[in-house]
Amino acid sequence: MIKKIKAAMLLFKRGQVVADPAKWKNRQITSTMIVGLIYAAIEVAGAFGYDFTIDQASIDAIAVGILAIVNVVFTFTTSDKVGV
Repeated sequence: MIKKIKAAMLLFKRGQVVADPAKWKNRQITSTMIVGLIYAAIEVAGAFGYDFTIDQASIDAIAVGILAIVNVVFTFTTSDKVGV
């Protein structure tokens, strides 16, 4: 387990990259689209009168937070040009 954690952390280092960056870039695009689709579905449901127990500001914050985290992680791990 420790080896896997170290290997994952190594991917955030500049110059390191996953073995198949194209596959991970496709996953990045897919996850971004899924979050956008879920966000749009919640908005459409709200327009048709379905009430969620979460307010609009929280929905916005969660969606933006997920997008930011996913995109930062995938960008760092799929590019050897950026990193920490």
